[in-house]
Amino acid sequence: MKNIQFPDNKKFIFTIIDDTDDAYLETIKPVYDLLHENGLRTTKTVWVYPVRDPERSKGDSLQRPEYKEHILDLQKKGFEIALHNVGSGDFERPEIIEGLDTFEKIFGHKPSHHVNHSYNPDNIYCGSKRFSFPMNWIVKKMYSQYDSFFGEIKGSKHFWGDLHKNDIKYSRNYEIDQLNTFGKNPYMPYKDKVYDEFANYWYSSTFASNQWMFNQRVNKKTIDQLEKEGGICILYTHLGYYHKNGKIDEGFKKAIEYLGTKKTGWYIPVNEVLDFLMEKKIENGVPEYIPFWFKKRLELHSLITRIKYRYFVKKDDYHFKLSEEYNDNAAIK
Repeated sequence: MKNIQFPDNKKFIFTIIDDTDDAYLETIKPVYDLLHENGLRTTKTVWVYPVRDPERSKGDSLQRPEYKEHILDLQKKGFEIALHNVGSGDFERPEIIEGLDTFEKIFGHKPSHHVNHSYNPDNIYCGSKRFSFPMNWIVKKMYSQYDSFFGEIKGSKHFWGDLHKNDIKYSRNYEIDQLNTFGKNPYMPYKDKVYDEFANYWYSSTFASNQWMFNQRVNKKTIDQLEKEGGICILYTHLGYYHKNGKIDEGFKKAIEYLGTKKTGWYIPVNEVLDFLMEKKIENGVPEYIPFWFKKRLELHSLITRIKYRYFVKKDDYHFKLSEEYNDNAAIK
């Protein structure tokens, strides 16, 4: 599906899926103020409950009143609020049900968009289960501790697959190593028969989990290229990292301000992007299910992307969180 016609003379799409790790009110609000001032409406994931595994994760939850009010304000401004599990840590089915109900009470609807979080045992189709053979075997060898997930396992105390199937329309999967996400995966949003029992539609995202990677990916040159291609970028990152030492990261600030000058850009949340692509798929007769061999290539591309930034380029979150830049900022919090 090429040469998509966007409405209102728009020529490209740029949006962000923001992983809520490290997001505190004091540091995340200036980042979202910048996005709003420049006309970008993106997707913010949230936790309902406070962090239970502080040795691994940190950040605000909806239990903090001031933070909840900020998230509600973002919703009023047109940002999408999505789920990053009900919290960080070990949560069992009754708590997950209560968390989904709390989300609905706060925002007026159940979450329709979910992103798995780190090592949560209630993750859905996570770890090596994201891949087929032989990629799943490689993932098991590379990330031996990243494989204890039970969200879709009936009988598990962490099971909520039925709720995920009923409420969650879109889930994130494979990482893309280029700004034009759609250029690498023109089937999204797509279904996958392997995961049909407890999931609906899947999408890919451009891998840029921190400002090191963001500033490499998003700049005047690459934005102009995305416009030229008529591309669609769904960029995955942690905006909680971007406010450091009392200031917003300069590279991020320049890129967002440049996007703000690009009136040909369509800056809408991820769910709106995917709804738009769904309509185009139907119009153009694109298969709802991802083809077998295309999925294999996408899996390989995603795995190579992870290996590249972990072992060669060394800019993924493993390396970023070892840096003075991250730890200085963390100390300030």
